Amino acid sequence: MAATSCISSIRAPAPVRLATRRSGLRGVSRVTPQKKPRGRATLAVASESKTFDDDWLKADTTVHLLTLFGWSIPSGIAIKAYGDTSLLAAFADSIGSNLANFPQGPGLDDKFWLYLITWHIGLFSTMLLGQIGWQGRKQGYFK
Repeated sequence: MAATSCISSIRAPAPVRLATRRSGLRGVSRVTPQKKPRGRATLAVASESKTFDDDWLKADTTVHLLTLFGWSIPSGIAIKAYGDTSLLAAFADSIGSNLANFPQGPGLDDKFWLYLITWHIGLFSTMLLGQIGWQGRKQGYFK
C-alpha cells in the first residue's frame, strides 16, 4: 500500500509549450520554446545568438578581375626557363597540343601538368593575397 501511495504522489513535469515558426522552405518549421531557460541554459542561448558569419569570404568581383589580370599579365612575360616563351603561352600551347589528341589525355610525363600546376598556384596565390589586401584596406587594418 505504501508503494502505491508513493508512486501516485509523483507528478509528471508540466508540459512545455512550443511555438512553431515557418521558415522560407516549404514544409519546414522550427520549434522554439516560449519560455526562456534559467541558469546555465541562459549561457547556451546567448552563445547561440552569435552565429558564424555566412559571408566570411566577402568575395568581391573587382578583386577577382584585378587578380586575374594581375596574374595573367606577368605570366605572359617571356622567360628563358620556358624556352624564351611565357608561362601563359607555354600553357596554352600545351593545351592546344593535347586537344589535338583529344580522346587520349596527357601522359604523366607531359609538361602540361607542370604548366597547369604552376599557372594555377600563381593565380590562386595572387587571388588570396589580393583578397587579403583589398579587405584589409577596406576594413581599416592597414592604417
